[in-house]
Amino acid sequence: MLDALIRRRRAASARAEEAGVESRTGARASLDPDEHERFGVLLPGVARARPIDLVPGALIQPCFEAEPDRLTVEEFRTLLLSCVLTGASDVTLQTGRRARAEVDGQLHVVTRRALGASEIDEILIESYGGPARGAHARTEILARAVLDYSYELITADGLKQRFRVNATGIHSAASGGGVELTFRALPQVTPDVRRVGLSGPLLEAMTPRDGLVAVAGATGHGKSTTLAAVIRTLLEDQERPVKIVDIEAPIEFSFEDIWARSNGRSTIGQSEVGRHIRSFADGVRSALRRKPHIIVVGEARDYPTIAASLEASITGHLVYTTTHAGSVPDVIRRLLSIFPAEERDARAHDLASSLRVMLVQVLVPRVGGGRIPVREYLLVSPEIRDQLLSAPPSQWAAIMVSIMDGLDVDDRGQTMGAHAVRLYRAGLITGQDCRRLNGGGGL
Repeated sequence: MLDALIRRRRAASARAEEAGVESRTGARASLDPDEHERFGVLLPGVARARPIDLVPGALIQPCFEAEPDRLTVEEFRTLLLSCVLTGASDVTLQTGRRARAEVDGQLHVVTRRALGASEIDEILIESYGGPARGAHARTEILARAVLDYSYELITADGLKQRFRVNATGIHSAASGGGVELTFRALPQVTPDVRRVGLSGPLLEAMTPRDGLVAVAGATGHGKSTTLAAVIRTLLEDQERPVKIVDIEAPIEFSFEDIWARSNGRSTIGQSEVGRHIRSFADGVRSALRRKPHIIVVGEARDYPTIAASLEASITGHLVYTTTHAGSVPDVIRRLLSIFPAEERDARAHDLASSLRVMLVQVLVPRVGGGRIPVREYLLVSPEIRDQLLSAPPSQWAAIMVSIMDGLDVDDRGQTMGAHAVRLYRAGLITGQDCRRLNGGGGL
């Protein structure tokens, strides 16, 4: 079984490298014990995990040859890791519905029958940390809370497979109050900039001395992976040692594989919201008292977090954050919308003064398999900053649209459409995806 697993991961790694992105499962080419630390024993069910043989066009892609009448915790582990070995980025389990796995952006049904309420509850308890913590999780969901946490298993090759988990209450026809559990597979190997397709002027621009760098895109389109690759570059830079404070919900990349072979002077301290600290804003305020060079804020999701991040970025720190936006103008619009109207002008000045780079990406199917990032970005030059500061914030999004429309092929930025056209002409994406990202324009 282990030989088959290694062959599967080698193939996934090769596809990811060709595509310029890291595979979600962190596939790698070897199991060198000198390079990768081994962690403990297997839990029941892990050793039985096998890649699912996906049949094109089939309505159901069953994980189990003989599906159990009840999905136990042990069989849940088998299901989850089987999906990972198949290349799934996400696995969704819902009360009263069949399990689904997303592979290369396509959803596949992986169980023949719907999962009952008691099965989902057992999986929630298992993934949240056992009976004591799991009972609390169910109470929180009944009280309309949304839970974000991490879960990990030791795989058959002795390594940690980590997951980012979201647990949310949903309507269930069978039981009324159901639960949806989404497991996102996190790479076992920290991605590097080559695999996420960052190089040259853009990579240099992504590592300024100070200010704010915003990485944007929809959920599941590789924002955290791209940011992790940049952080890895900073940690491995022997000429510029840095202290990094990383605040996430939950922690996605532990950088353990980097520490295992690094003798560098840089260091990173990671805190998980809800586990180590109360909120992103608390984490940023705490970071300012720890004398870091760089602060990573997992998501710019609310006013206290944005305000604290701006304070950090205008006082000499480099701050990285992610947000949900579909274009560079949308990044400006999204960040400004968080500020109260009475503070918008003052906070907008801080935002314009601190912004260094805005990068937006979307993952699209790669011709031949896998997915590849298509990116739009803008380097905020002093001229662009002056242009923003000379106009009211209500006009900034329109100014960004004008700037992006007027971009030539240079080092200041690129539009999503221009990048899509280059990838299409290189034979990496389809004409349909290119036209969609290019606003229906020519190829």
